[in-house]
Amino acid sequence: MASNKETFSTIDFDYWACIENLSIEEKFIIETYLDKKAKTLEAGTGGGRIALEMQKMDFKSLFAFDYIPEFIEHARQRDKIGSISFAVEDASALTYQNDEFEQLVYLQQVLCSIENQYARLSAFKEAYRILKKGGTAIFSFLSYESRIQSNLHKGYLTYIQLLRKIFNSEFSSQYISRMKLAGKPNFGAIFDQQPHMYWYRIEEVYQLFQDVNFKIVAFGTDYQLRERKMLKSLEYLQMQPIEGMLYFICEK
Repeated sequence: MASNKETFSTIDFDYWACIENLSIEEKFIIETYLDKKAKTLEAGTGGGRIALEMQKMDFKSLFAFDYIPEFIEHARQRDKIGSISFAVEDASALTYQNDEFEQLVYLQQVLCSIENQYARLSAFKEAYRILKKGGTAIFSFLSYESRIQSNLHKGYLTYIQLLRKIFNSEFSSQYISRMKLAGKPNFGAIFDQQPHMYWYRIEEVYQLFQDVNFKIVAFGTDYQLRERKMLKSLEYLQMQPIEGMLYFICEK
């Protein structure tokens, strides 16, 4: 079975290497919470989409990494100015120094593509380690609560859990096959084929950031970003519409 890393290197490569532009939500969160003069690192850059858009927005000190060497090579080729420092790195075991960056950009749900729970926790800890005291980090996650709101997805997850029970699989319902590969439907999801993405519960992410010692500044989903009203109360978020991706803004 293919891992996310293998899939990004093959089937998904052209799609993620060449994709362009920021989503409305990404643009808002970057413009609202980040300083263009601060030393900034983007995680899981792929073909450099977000870092290159931030370059256009006049961010002055940009760094970016991905665990796939071919992505980094392609991103460097796309950087016509040559002002972004691209590197091959693993989010769960970074070689950057302690307190090296003033800002971190962990969008594109990069942590959700890490299949192993211990490696995901290490990635949280590594992000905290390399962020300078007082620095800002922005994250996005696949939201489990958002996923199960539709009857279609509820039905699919019920079917998958039954399938896993039959085949004695230990995957929790938060591991979900990727519904699209290279921007097209992935029919392997019908058979629960890998790669899987990990879909975080809101309270789970909230607790993880606290455990790692991040200070949570604000959070919300695509709905709250569209309304331009990020929240600070977990209880209040649970009373509001939960739609799309989950976003957290944290400080060290």
